[in-house]
Amino acid sequence: MDITLIELNKIEPNNYNPNAVPEDILAKLRAEIGQKGLCEPIIVRSRGSIYEIVDGEHRWQVCRDLGWQEIPCIIQDFDDNEAKIKTLQLNYMRGSAIPVKLAHLIHDLSKEIKLEDLAKRLPYEEPQLKDNLELLKLPEDFGKGLENRAEQEEQELLSVLSFVVYKKQLEIIEEAIKIAIQE
Repeated sequence: MDITLIELNKIEPNNYNPNAVPEDILAKLRAEIGQKGLCEPIIVRSRGSIYEIVDGEHRWQVCRDLGWQEIPCIIQDFDDNEAKIKTLQLNYMRGSAIPVKLAHLIHDLSKEIKLEDLAKRLPYEEPQLKDNLELLKLPEDFGKGLENRAEQEEQELLSVLSFVVYKKQLEIIEEAIKIAIQE
């Protein structure tokens, strides 16, 4: 894939992106890009004389707000449906953090970087970082105990059945239920 610098005024967001970034996270993104620059290009597709954003609208918005003239882009030849699919995939299919691994990572970072400084750069507030670190104080087999308990609770859950039957069939079903309850 080639990365091409494109003038910001030749790029516009698509009208179907369902992704929203809270203002506090957007402020962190703005500060990070302002201090460190971009580490990932946005993805666009050509729409005649302009380019439409497939992924990276918030990075584009921040760069525009910061007064950038150009932004690194990857140009893809997506049709409408493929562009929409890629927008969803890239926004939502990146996965999520495993809590204990996240806690270890925060712990490692906090050895050299203060939590208040990490909170300025990460998508977490300082109390969230502290809560994550608390996970490291739990016994190692704590997660297994939770899994076992969840399995047990799932087996004990009530099931609701709903179906339409003839009256004659209903009598047979009611009799079967009576027998099952007695066992």
